[in-house]
Amino acid sequence: MLTTPTTTRDKLLRAALEIAARDGLEAATTAAIASAAGVAEGTLYRHFPSKDDLLIEVYRGIKRAVFEAISDGEAGGEAPDARLKRVWRKLYEAYRSDAEAFMFGQRFAESSLSKREGGAAHEQIAGAVSRLRAAGIERGLFKDLPGDLLANLFFAPVGHMLKTELKGRRWTDAELDATAEAVLDSWRA
Repeated sequence: MLTTPTTTRDKLLRAALEIAARDGLEAATTAAIASAAGVAEGTLYRHFPSKDDLLIEVYRGIKRAVFEAISDGEAGGEAPDARLKRVWRKLYEAYRSDAEAFMFGQRFAESSLSKREGGAAHEQIAGAVSRLRAAGIERGLFKDLPGDLLANLFFAPVGHMLKTELKGRRWTDAELDATAEAVLDSWRA
């Protein structure tokens, strides 16, 4: 999701992502990040005020990339149910395309840094899903259940299935389509 690193800043971001995804956020020390990026440890502070700020920027970058990936799925003249399935699939594919970004996001969400980040990066994605929910309820297509419940029904399969893929299971297109349909069924009125 983060582009191929070309600048020192990009190399630091990618190094932090890879280390944290593989070994956890606590393993992403300034020394380890700098070494993996091929720079001196002090260089990190020329680009980021602290290691925490670097890790927060990695998370925000991942969420921006995911939001960009699902944005075109949200738009369009199709009914909200068709758009919901497309957004679910695009979300899945965005995380699938960079398993390290997915793992980083999982680890980050469970850390104290997630409170400091404030969730703003995640809010864009949640907002897109919320707008689809509202459009579907308005048209009588979706249940008028609490947004957080429907959001969990939407996001939970993504996390579960990606974690399964990290263990070696590869979901087929037919299985992904069936899952997107099952998510939609859980929302249908």
